[in-house]
Amino acid sequence: MQLILVRHGETEMNKRKQYGGQTDVSLNDTGKIQMQQLKEKLASYSLDLVVTSDLKRVKESAAILSDTKVVHFSELNELNFGDFEGHTYQEINALFPVAWEAYCHDWQTADFPNGENFSLFYKRVMEKIEAEWSNWQNLNTVLIVGHLGVLRLITLFLQKKQITQYWDADFKQGCYSLWDNDSARFLILNK
Repeated sequence: MQLILVRHGETEMNKRKQYGGQTDVSLNDTGKIQMQQLKEKLASYSLDLVVTSDLKRVKESAAILSDTKVVHFSELNELNFGDFEGHTYQEINALFPVAWEAYCHDWQTADFPNGENFSLFYKRVMEKIEAEWSNWQNLNTVLIVGHLGVLRLITLFLQKKQITQYWDADFKQGCYSLWDNDSARFLILNK
């Protein structure tokens, strides 16, 4: 089984470097172009299934990339940054200095005001991936179109890494990464 991981295309919030989290925004024009160009790169793959969160920017990306059957899981939504959403990190530091300092000090357990903490996010995503993993084993190629945080967690799962290695993975918009389950390694990263 091969797993193709794709980060959704650009949004205006991405462009302005604002925390997006679970704010349900659409792709901007650049994001649509990124997905059209990526569709050409993925044309040689025969997809059995496309998996996404249930947020617009991801569903729109998946719809551009493929007409293969899509399943949407809310458990694969991005981390809920609560009151931080819609703000840059500089604005967050000015508006919520105590919460920002707590996050900078301990990103794994700090609570986002009116959001969730990383531990809850981790549990939500990992439980869903583990529950679906056996269903995907009989398929040849699965495309997951997701959010940066979710794709990082899936990478931890695939590579059997520790939570502290979360920040090691990067997924660029308009690119794809290809995991080969037989060899248990990435064959392509951010192409």
